[in-house]
Amino acid sequence: MSSHHHHHHHHPQHLSCGTTFLLLLTAIISILTSSIAAEPEPPTPKLNSEPVKPHTPKLKYSEPEPPSSKLNSEPVKQHIPKVNSEQEPPVAMLDFDGGDDGQTGTRWAVLVAGSNSYDNYRHQADVCHAYQVLRRGGLKEENIIVFMYDDIAFNPLNPRPGVIINKPNGPDVYEGVPKVVLLGDRTGLTGGSGKVVDSGPNDHIFIYYADHGGTGVLGMPEGSFVYAKDLVEVLKTKRAANAYKSMVVYIEACESGSIFDHLLPKDLNIYATTAANSHESSFAAYCPGDNPGPSDDFNTCLGDLYSISWLEDCDKHDLSKETLGQQYEVVRRRTANSDLDASSHVMQFGNMNQRKDILFSYVGTNPENGNYTSTDINAESSPPTFSKLVDQRDADLLHLRHKFHKAPFGSEEKHEAQKQLLKRLSHRKHIDFTINKIAELLFGYWNSKNLLNTVRGPGQPTIEDWDCFKMIVKTYEEWCGPLSYYGMKYARANASRFPSALEDFFHADSGTTTGTFKRWAVLVAGSNGWVNYRHQADICHAYQILKRNGLNDENIIVFMYDDIAHSENNPTPGVIINKPDGNDVYKGVPKDYTGDNANSKNLYAVILGNKAAVKGGSGKVVNSGPNDHIFIYYADHGAVGLIAMPGDGDYVYAKDLVAVLKKKHAAKAYAKMVVYIEACEAGSMFEGLLPKNLNIYATTASNAEENSYAAYCPDESSDLKGGLDTCLGDLYSVSWMEDCDKNDLHKETVGQQYDAVRSRTGNGTDTYSSHVMQYGSTTLRKDFLAAFMATNVLPHKPTSTGETSSPSVSSVVDQRVADLLHLKNKFNSAPIGSQEKLKAKRQLDDEISQRQHVDYSINQIGKLLFGPKKSSKVLNNVRPSGQAVVDDWDCLKKLVRAYEDHCGFLSGYGIKYSRAIANMCNAGVTEEQMVAASMKTCT
Repeated sequence: MSSHHHHHHHHPQHLSCGTTFLLLLTAIISILTSSIAAEPEPPTPKLNSEPVKPHTPKLKYSEPEPPSSKLNSEPVKQHIPKVNSEQEPPVAMLDFDGGDDGQTGTRWAVLVAGSNSYDNYRHQADVCHAYQVLRRGGLKEENIIVFMYDDIAFNPLNPRPGVIINKPNGPDVYEGVPKVVLLGDRTGLTGGSGKVVDSGPNDHIFIYYADHGGTGVLGMPEGSFVYAKDLVEVLKTKRAANAYKSMVVYIEACESGSIFDHLLPKDLNIYATTAANSHESSFAAYCPGDNPGPSDDFNTCLGDLYSISWLEDCDKHDLSKETLGQQYEVVRRRTANSDLDASSHVMQFGNMNQRKDILFSYVGTNPENGNYTSTDINAESSPPTFSKLVDQRDADLLHLRHKFHKAPFGSEEKHEAQKQLLKRLSHRKHIDFTINKIAELLFGYWNSKNLLNTVRGPGQPTIEDWDCFKMIVKTYEEWCGPLSYYGMKYARANASRFPSALEDFFHADSGTTTGTFKRWAVLVAGSNGWVNYRHQADICHAYQILKRNGLNDENIIVFMYDDIAHSENNPTPGVIINKPDGNDVYKGVPKDYTGDNANSKNLYAVILGNKAAVKGGSGKVVNSGPNDHIFIYYADHGAVGLIAMPGDGDYVYAKDLVAVLKKKHAAKAYAKMVVYIEACEAGSMFEGLLPKNLNIYATTASNAEENSYAAYCPDESSDLKGGLDTCLGDLYSVSWMEDCDKNDLHKETVGQQYDAVRSRTGNGTDTYSSHVMQYGSTTLRKDFLAAFMATNVLPHKPTSTGETSSPSVSSVVDQRVADLLHLKNKFNSAPIGSQEKLKAKRQLDDEISQRQHVDYSINQIGKLLFGPKKSSKVLNNVRPSGQAVVDDWDCLKKLVRAYEDHCGFLSGYGIKYSRAIANMCNAGVTEEQMVAASMKTCT
């Protein structure tokens, strides 16, 4: 994938795509388990998602700075995270008995604002307001733990520096809020105050969370997620430790009901209310342009409807007389707002007996409200109603729109605001498009819509298999960039998704070849750029295997961009390795077609043996005869129906490749051929396209609708990786090559190698695994590998590396995420404040915004072509196994070209949209329509 075309539009919210999971959960947990105090830097506790399995592959694509504390997953064991011994003891918090008014037990509160950036002003405002309510109600500062990003009060956009208000002309709610907050250094609890909820069996705990949510997830400032299942596990652990008497949880977030629906047991003494049910948005309030709304200089919503409803209720009532149940009814009524378009159903979960509890037990009471009787709620002067509530997920757009409208015409500001607005829109479109696309890939055209939007009956958890769900979210984010607040709305879509096992094994008998024959090999690395190091490393390694086994250079033709060995990023210039501490695989590799000569036209000409058609390069071609054997191996990014070549916009389409192979067959220019393809969705190159009668046996790293994975990636045990900040290989590739390295190719058959590779590549059983597929003439399975990769001369004894085991899966990364991983690592390892760090951040932002641009544009084009209602159905359709992805391949090429002409190159990431474009062809979209839609979207 080339990395030189990037559209700048990055999205402020996303400081980093994953730290927060850590953060929040850590937080909460740390909070909840009285066992964590200030965490030291090391990657301490992780909330790993597999409660059951002991280890989850950590896909680290998402951590920016040090892998700060993460929550630990073993909910089952009694005690959550293991705290490092060199830690300081928890801040003395043990013997508070804040028992005012004869109440025994302490009241604790945990307040969490899960977002950052000015357009989410309201969440931190809600949390600060909650802090004020609790302090006024008599809770002690040491018993209130606040998590917030704290980038609002002194934000350059804030018209009142140092002040945060939660309603128009309201009082400052920021003053006095303890800076327990995890500030921007994201060092987890190291950076915070170290306070934890060190509660005992008589204590009451109140937890309040405000932010964006999605089905089964809540956001955290860095874009990581708190999963419902994990949150509930933490609560159960806390209960099992007998560490509280009763607890109340208030959650303001879209679809927040899904956090507890059918997950929160009734016997934990926890009563929870949520701003919305499992499938609706919650709403921002006091938004610009509303009445009541903030003064003109704010540009952002000041509060959220459910939040200000309970907070303002606390502000004016005597909480020693009002019960939780009464507050729930007030909030529910105010949030249900007659305007049906902007209202949500406030829900309650857990132990309903606590509805009778007095609010005072959890949030204290404001002495000034002592003479207030709250019995007849309706008789009160009713709180303001809003003419204009804004869906939580649209509040950021509103903020940007406002900013744009208010900026003076022609000013830099206006330009900047417009840029941000477009960027945000394109990010959204990117997400809408990608999710729909993914669904369609997974479930087929017609099913995907129904599946994605299925809402399960109340009382059924949204999700059956949470690990699966996390894996999907993680995978999505790896490939498609952060879901961000907006994208969380697709959590439900993710929940209904299950990988289908498409297996297609053939059994046939083998034919033997007679006569003398030559072995030819074509090795192709389809990418360039240091982030794609692994593809050229794979190709060089393949060359060494063939060379060692007796093939001559004149019969091995290599396509590679050749920008790795001498890259400025290479710590060992002139050396390329394909595994940690591996041998140099670059030495001696023929430079047949490098740089721009490594293109699809040359590749076709080389395979066909058509010397005249080759332009540039060494001029070597596969000049084979009727008895010869040909081996073709390709490694790079792929997508549905195509694999990439290093140049921008240069793709090898499945139809063309198969046509070339058919031509070669018709020319009687080989007896047998084996093709190995390492790429995402590589199965789509042959699925329904490669006839069984060509004497070609092909295996691919993945089926027609899944990713393949990079291996030996940095960040697991960095000392192992030879200090490189990039993945060294690809799982399928290193699997077949390391298999060749240690076995005698005269004794192992092609079929045996396929089986070995398939089991090592995971066969789709693990999160980071793919289904290695086979296509074509399976009779060739019985041939020995030597028929393709080794001459009859007995080779040197295979250099057994002694490692029969595969690389631990922990360092396997989804192909489309590998470049992000590299950029993140580069960013993390650069010294703080250095030019390098700035540059790395810019590259990372560019990559993400480039991805968002693609997502947005494709989505938008789909809407223009098919209308918003039908678009995702069309784009996301997956055809049944055995059918080619597109009927008219010329159409696919023309539409890709039309898109790229107007919207920029699809790049390694963007080619994943080829299925969407193929579906446009299948739906009859013409080149003219595509040009018009692309122009409209991208200019």
